[in-house]
Amino acid sequence: MLISLSDLITWRLTGGERDFVLQDLLFDPDGRKLAWAIVAPAGFAAAERLLVTASSLGLPEAEDRALPLHVTEDELQRAPRMKGGREDMLALMATMPPMVVGPFGSPYAPLPAGEADEAEADPRWQAALERYESLADWIGKTVFGRDGEAGTVSDLLYDAARGQLSHIVVDNGKFFHHERRVVPIFEMVTHADHDHGGHIVLDLSLTQIETAPKVSDMVAA
Repeated sequence: MLISLSDLITWRLTGGERDFVLQDLLFDPDGRKLAWAIVAPAGFAAAERLLVTASSLGLPEAEDRALPLHVTEDELQRAPRMKGGREDMLALMATMPPMVVGPFGSPYAPLPAGEADEAEADPRWQAALERYESLADWIGKTVFGRDGEAGTVSDLLYDAARGQLSHIVVDNGKFFHHERRVVPIFEMVTHADHDHGGHIVLDLSLTQIETAPKVSDMVAA
């Protein structure tokens, strides 16, 4: 089952004592694993965001458009609160314990007993900044094939059965003949972060990208 991550973040989070909404997902682009989720209490301002491990999320329930959230109230109370932007979020991530593999195949780290002080001084901050990227970061990145520019990233697809990111959705950006094509993420040769151009290079020709499967052929409506 392939799931659109852009669609997934609009699903309901279920199973907790309080209602939460999913705001973004962080992943390791090389390992193709989801690592962290940004959630916020429903009805509260975006400043009240919490960082939880991806293994806190259960298997997606596509028919109900629901995503279980397996965290206790105590864990939520101890979860880092994020009141700033992405850099603040990554600084908080750097205070987390080392990760191991969780029950759903995602990296997992237990939530710490309390917030660490002076996260900015922690040397793990830069490692987190370099390692993890978010869905929001990838949307809109320019995509190149071997022989030219193909369009931009409009979505990422998640294989729930394997617990991995599986495909990149490339939007050709054309006013006429507008199409969104799906290519396997393992065809990606390289990607650059926003500070280095924010682009993705695929080991495919433009013709191969233009004839790849359409989103409608890969993801159930």
